[in-house]
Amino acid sequence: MNTRPNSSHPLPSSNRGSGPVATIGETFSEARQRLRASSPSPELDARVMLCHVLDCTPARLAARPERELSPEQQSRFDEALRQRLRGRPIAYITGEKEFWSLSLRVSPDVLIPRPETETLVEFALEHGSVNARLDVADIGTGSGAIACALAVERPQWHITATDVSAEALGIAQINASAHAIENFRLRHGCWYEPLAGLEFDLIISNPPYVASGDPHLDQGDVRFEPDAALASGEHGMDAITHLVREAGNHLKAGGWLAVEHGYDQQQAVHDCFTHYGFINIIQRSDLAGQPRVTAGQCKRRQARSRAG
Repeated sequence: MNTRPNSSHPLPSSNRGSGPVATIGETFSEARQRLRASSPSPELDARVMLCHVLDCTPARLAARPERELSPEQQSRFDEALRQRLRGRPIAYITGEKEFWSLSLRVSPDVLIPRPETETLVEFALEHGSVNARLDVADIGTGSGAIACALAVERPQWHITATDVSAEALGIAQINASAHAIENFRLRHGCWYEPLAGLEFDLIISNPPYVASGDPHLDQGDVRFEPDAALASGEHGMDAITHLVREAGNHLKAGGWLAVEHGYDQQQAVHDCFTHYGFINIIQRSDLAGQPRVTAGQCKRRQARSRAG
C-alpha cells in the first residue's frame, strides 16, 4: 500500500488570509481527494478527523457544510491529515477507538481494539451466568478493551487485568475511570506472574499471535502498533502455548480459558488445548466468518501434571 503523501496536491494551507480558513465542505472534499491515493477509506477518514477536530457528530458535520473553520481548527486538521497521509492509524491520530459501543482511549503503547475481538467478549458473556459473581482475568489487557466491556456488561463480576507494559495499564485505567467501572483492578507483570496464588472462573486473552517474520507486520496500520502486542515467535504460537500450558495453575476446577488467535491457527490452537488437558473445547468464528476464538474447560489436576 502506498502511504506516501502525493506532492502534486499540496495540503490545505493555514495561510488563507486573516479570516477563517475554509468551510467544512471545502476541507472535507479536499481531504477526501488527497487520501484516495493512500487510504482504503478516504471519506471515512476525512469525516472522523473533522469530527475530532471540531468535536462534533457526523450528523452535525453533514448538516453544516458551510460552517467555516477557525485558523486554529484548520491547523489542527492539516496536521492530522499529514499524519494520516504518512500512514498513521486514525485511532492514534484521534486518540480514541470504539469497542463494544464504548469509546476507549488508545495510544501507540497499546494495540488498537478490533471488531473481531468482540467475539471473545461474546463468548465470555454467553458462558457466564448473568447473576453469578465470577472471578475473571484478562491477560495482556492493553487498552483494557475486553476487561472494560465485560465489566460494564457484568458489574457483579470481579475482573483482574494484567499487562507487562506500565504505559498500557495507564491507558486501561483511564478507560475504566472514564466509564465509571469499579469492578476492575489492574496488575503489572508478564502474563500470569501478577496472579500468583489467585484462581479464576474464566481467563480470557487476546495475545500476540502473528508469526515474527510475517510480511503483514510491515504493512498498513500494524506498522505503528507495538510489536510485543502483535508477534509471538516463528509460528505465532509462543504466547498462546504459554497461556494454555500455565492456565491450570490459575483456573478453578471447571474454569474456562478463552483466547483469540489467527484465522489459520484454528487446528494448532485446538491441538494445544487438547495437549494440556482441556475438555469441552469450543471454537468460534468472527463476523467475517474467520476462525477467531478457541476456549476450553480445565481439568485442573490434569493440566497441572502436564505443565512445564
